[in-house]
Amino acid sequence: MNFDLPDLRAFVSVAKLGSFSAAAEELHLSQPALSRRIEKLESALGVRLFHRTTRKVDMTTVGREFSHRAGDLLNSLEQSLMGIRDVATHVSGEVTVACIPSAIRYFLPTILSAYHARYPRILLRIIDQGANEVLTTILRNEADFGLNYIGAQEPDLVFEPILRSPL
Repeated sequence: MNFDLPDLRAFVSVAKLGSFSAAAEELHLSQPALSRRIEKLESALGVRLFHRTTRKVDMTTVGREFSHRAGDLLNSLEQSLMGIRDVATHVSGEVTVACIPSAIRYFLPTILSAYHARYPRILLRIIDQGANEVLTTILRNEADFGLNYIGAQEPDLVFEPILRSPL
């Protein structure tokens, strides 16, 4: 099936309003553009959804059945998307970072500021340690991750370079 979300929205709008002109106005489309969306959806489904005359639009039996399902689908999608936004804005918890002093001084404040702006309900705890202690803290699960200038040969740790310095 080859149709997309705007085609489905166009169908639901015509079904709800009972008029191509009213639906076109609601969706900020021209009537020919709206008609093409409906035709595309009907072609993809292989059925007629509306009986059209110059004065009247009626849904077919299949159109009435599909109208309920399409409306439920769009509502469910919108609720899911709002739920995702809600989760992102209400995520809370604590993240612990073991970190060498030079990272804390030179680049961590900018990163933490941006992180806090995006996730204001997450408490960030910074553990200021030397390079060897950062590795030990991570191995003991006393921090969620660490920032260090030395890599680890430990099989349980993943080391990802995030910055390269000519020094």
